[in-house]
Amino acid sequence: MISIFDEWWNIEDILETQFHTTLDLSLPITNLSGGELTKLFLAIGLAQEPKLLLLDEPTNHMDLQALENLKQFLQDFTGAFVIVSHKPFFLDQVTEVTWELTPVGLKIYGGNFSYYREQKEIELEVALRSHEAARKELKRTQATAMQEQQHAAQSSRNGRAKFLNGSIDRMAAGLIKTKAEVSTGTAKKKHEAAVAKANQKVAETKVKTTKVTSIQLEEKNQKRRNLINIQGANLRISERLMIQNIQLYVSSGDRIAIIGANGSGKSSLVKAILGVENQTAVLESGEILLTPAMKAVYLDQTYELVNCQYTILENMQATNPRLSYQLLRQQLGHFLFKYDDVHKSASVLSGGELARLAIAMISISEIDLLILDEPTNNLDIETVEQMVIGINDY
Repeated sequence: MISIFDEWWNIEDILETQFHTTLDLSLPITNLSGGELTKLFLAIGLAQEPKLLLLDEPTNHMDLQALENLKQFLQDFTGAFVIVSHKPFFLDQVTEVTWELTPVGLKIYGGNFSYYREQKEIELEVALRSHEAARKELKRTQATAMQEQQHAAQSSRNGRAKFLNGSIDRMAAGLIKTKAEVSTGTAKKKHEAAVAKANQKVAETKVKTTKVTSIQLEEKNQKRRNLINIQGANLRISERLMIQNIQLYVSSGDRIAIIGANGSGKSSLVKAILGVENQTAVLESGEILLTPAMKAVYLDQTYELVNCQYTILENMQATNPRLSYQLLRQQLGHFLFKYDDVHKSASVLSGGELARLAIAMISISEIDLLILDEPTNNLDIETVEQMVIGINDY
């Protein structure tokens, strides 16, 4: 039981003072929201009075107030901490050194994320200039080699012409030809080496770009119509009344944000509306109308629609059984799952890879209503940017 931690360390005091949160530590962990669970884990770690904190995506699921509290704590923390995160706005406020993991090793930048991004842009500009200079040098080297070959060939032709018109004898013509051949051979080797060196420089300076996920969402019906109409309903979780007298109207084309503190019932409200199975949250009383045959897609915080017993491809096939193998492979390719990667088990995927797979699964079919619950958790910055573009185009 979680309550044993309260006997060892004062978890409750840390939750209250650092995160202004009160939790019943005797309850099962499954009763906690994602944000409450993150706060609990942080409190357990902080209670040990560490000198070094290793934080892996600590901002996931956190409400705005909790993010502010975490930021303030880290700014006041006298020890060292390392954060794995894709949240630029948060990193800018708490870090002073940035480590980038690259295929060729670890690169260290002496500044926060904004400084890192500025340096990366400068590095890119320098790299592009170096590559362009290398390409120009290759063209110049190739042109020089061609001119030398043409000059040697012309010398050989001139010698033969002089022999034919009687200006020189056969021996002299032979010497001219031999000299031209030797000169041509030497120049050829010299220029081949120069061209090879220039080609190598072009290859070395080629800018390696990171492939980015491409997200496109399909509308089921572009005509504006009513989807959800809830009037006077209450949200209840087990014996707890969470929200009273809900008035909610949703039609196609609407863009709606659900905000609130951790544990206030945001995810529970969505699951209750959609009737997600095995949930304790229910809507009661009032009037609840959902459009028949509405295609609603829900991407939850933990990507439960992904079956970890299946491969990446099998998950795509299970979610979209009517679509062709070729189309499913093409969709997976848009989300950077290519070649034999599609046969990997979903159980070995990272949080970001799971998120990409889940989005790939839901975004290939037509959708009336798309509900995203903390969709940017675990996603890298480039994928988040593509998600913004895809949603804005939907």
